[in-house]
Amino acid sequence: MRNNIQFRRGEPINRCAICDGSFGLIRHYSWRTALCSKKCVDRFKSRKENDRRWLLPICAVRQLVVARIVRSRNEEVA
Repeated sequence: MRNNIQFRRGEPINRCAICDGSFGLIRHYSWRTALCSKKCVDRFKSRKENDRRWLLPICAVRQLVVARIVRSRNEEVA
């Protein structure tokens, strides 16, 4: 995806967010992101899914750590 400074928020989008290709007659949208083809839509969705899979274990570990901290604080008070 484009992370260049020339692509700022609020400006009109003239290129695909995945491949930086030009739009044809039809624009495809996924999560409010303009894409040029179904292939780019599939690539975008797979990236989202990979990000979600990568973040789930981190969130689970964070919840376990917080639960242990709360449990240890409750034992100290009691």
